[in-house]
Amino acid sequence: MEKHSEYKSRDEDIESALLFDPVRDRYQLMRIGWKGLKRIYHIVIHFDIKDGKIWLQQNTTDIDVGEELLAMGVDREDIILGLHPPYKRPYTNYGVA
Repeated sequence: MEKHSEYKSRDEDIESALLFDPVRDRYQLMRIGWKGLKRIYHIVIHFDIKDGKIWLQQNTTDIDVGEELLAMGVDREDIILGLHPPYKRPYTNYGVA
């Protein structure tokens, strides 16, 4: 998450915000600010940890965050793509629940 938060927007008025809640095991990267008159308030990446598994709830990047987790040593079955409906999860090559 920290690596992804280092991305700098071309718009100086948009910042990255890391939100970590280790008590509830929720982790988010957001973009917050203004682009001209348009308010930017956007969740880029969101993970939850439930029952020892990492649930990817949101990923609006072009990066395969699941593959990054695998490279960090997380077991494939411990990664759940919560951003997909339950009926699709068996086809994702990751865990299902």
